[in-house]
Amino acid sequence: MNNRNIILAASFLTALLVANVSGPQYVYPTFGPSLANRFHWSSIENSVVGTSVFVGVSFSGPLCAYLVENYGFRITLTISALITSICTFLLSATYQDRLPSSYLLCAFYLVCMGASSAAAYICTLDSQAYNFKLYRGMSMGLTSASLGISGLVFSQINDKLFKPKGDQDGHDNSTFEFLIFFGCTAAAVTFLGSFILGPIEHTKHELPLAEQQPLVASNSANYASTAGSVYSFSTSSTQYEEEVQDVKGVPSKNVINYPKNIQIEDEETNLSGLTVFLDPVGFSLCLSLFIILGLGYVYLTNVGGLLISLSTDHLTPNETQHLRNLHISIFSVSNCVSRAVFGTLSDIFQRRIGIHRMWFIWFAAVGLMTSMVCLPISVSSDKDLMTYSVTIAIVYGIVFAIAPAIISEFGIKTFARNWGWMLCAPAIGSQLFNLVFGIVYDRELSRQGGQVCHGMACFRNTFIIGAIAAGLCLFIITAAIYRKGIYRFQSTSN
Repeated sequence: MNNRNIILAASFLTALLVANVSGPQYVYPTFGPSLANRFHWSSIENSVVGTSVFVGVSFSGPLCAYLVENYGFRITLTISALITSICTFLLSATYQDRLPSSYLLCAFYLVCMGASSAAAYICTLDSQAYNFKLYRGMSMGLTSASLGISGLVFSQINDKLFKPKGDQDGHDNSTFEFLIFFGCTAAAVTFLGSFILGPIEHTKHELPLAEQQPLVASNSANYASTAGSVYSFSTSSTQYEEEVQDVKGVPSKNVINYPKNIQIEDEETNLSGLTVFLDPVGFSLCLSLFIILGLGYVYLTNVGGLLISLSTDHLTPNETQHLRNLHISIFSVSNCVSRAVFGTLSDIFQRRIGIHRMWFIWFAAVGLMTSMVCLPISVSSDKDLMTYSVTIAIVYGIVFAIAPAIISEFGIKTFARNWGWMLCAPAIGSQLFNLVFGIVYDRELSRQGGQVCHGMACFRNTFIIGAIAAGLCLFIITAAIYRKGIYRFQSTSN
């Protein structure tokens, strides 16, 4: 193995590690209920705090992209590590009553924590997009999977090493200790990434001039006829990547060092701004992030409340924590596997069969709509909820794995900027659907007249609204696929 391959491997593995500690939105359900119980938040206050970290992750996208594009990976990751450590310290001090316990302050800390983790995650995706251009679906899918499994990793650490225990005042110190542990781990790994992540020299994909000329000629007409269209360059880039691997007599591992070459990076189309959002693919993808990721994250953050409301037995704090961590772990595993598998499959299907990646988003919308329709009908106790934790995690993972690869088709140079703006969609979606969740829950709680709402009636209207939203999303995606003509198999050869 030569030095460049060693550097590539180190960069790839470091990106996975940094991504794994860049998921406070998935770790929050592990310690969030303890915060709500400690400070006696109402359902709406808990919803505001619960989605704040996701809001920080999503709304900070444009700012994070600006940092990456203008200050580079090292400075961005260093800032991310610093903010993460400060915010977790402030949150843990608040939990210990050393700082004011306002839910708005806690939400602010979590917003900042989400923003810092988003910056780190954009660095990992940008690094993978530059260094593994021929395998964008796989590299981004695995990186996204590492992010998704962070909930499993830290929920299991919490379950095994930070069991609830009280001090002399009856307070539980395990949550305080877990927050300190998570903050230190995330900051250390992110700071390590600042020395390794980034574009690696001499990784541009090259092709002999004789092989390049026919492709440029054939694609230029296609681009001229569909100016400003993602389909024009996403199709051509897919064809080009196929030819890099399939050139006879040139093993794929030697493509980069092939003599008499020409680089295509400067010829790659780079679109950003309204051009992306006005494109049918860009618009439908934005709506998919808004609805599918918004609903998926609301389910994850409120799974503890769902379990308590649907439980037919009185659960002790230990049992509640264990059951919540079990569902978070199952969600994380399913989410992780979904991202890795479908990210890789999107590469294979697009290369070998010519199926565009938008079809994976279409199937995710179908899966979410089916889950939203069936869940309030078939679930009557906490034991019935496991199936839907798996199915919702799978569709959530599909979208998070495939979306960055589709965005990269608008151009590698503008990827960080485009992905940063796209991340605003799930932030708005999670806030909107979480507000609906809180209103529906509080209304039924007032009707029942207790401290805890019991039964599926607490959530039924939320899932009905979710099913309608998923149906709308499916319709828009279908229209985009038809308008762009990608319902046909794309040619994978000249």
